[in-house]
Amino acid sequence: MASYRPVDALCTRLDLRKVADLVGQGGDQRDISATGASAANLVCAVTVGRLPGGVVVTLRADFGAPDSGRLMYDGLRQVQQDSQPVTELTGIGAAAYTYTDAATGVTVATYDANLYLTVTAAPLRPGADLPEDVVAGLSAAAFSALNALRA
Repeated sequence: MASYRPVDALCTRLDLRKVADLVGQGGDQRDISATGASAANLVCAVTVGRLPGGVVVTLRADFGAPDSGRLMYDGLRQVQQDSQPVTELTGIGAAAYTYTDAATGVTVATYDANLYLTVTAAPLRPGADLPEDVVAGLSAAAFSALNALRA
């Protein structure tokens, strides 16, 4: 069974080429991490592209006990599908889905073993539309994060 662990400088390990192909190169990045007695969290925020069409991609990785990723995934997925449509995705982690939230943007959520992972894209300019294929770009970023975090 796979296992995942936090890493330094997660932003530098993400494959954001598909997002950059949609909105252009450029931007900055910030890594934030927090650890506790039984869990660890990493957050990475990257600006891809520039105004008016650029996006902020935020990745959040939550680490816990073995199989804890599924518990978070199942609970949060239920909340999402109760408030808006979700779409199943294949080929990322043990299971994955995507949804769009008017306040936060487009999110890809996945889990595998002890990891629950979300990757979200929000427009730099509030109210702007996101590129049509942004889910493919976020899926590629999630896949690269799973590879970078695998123990």
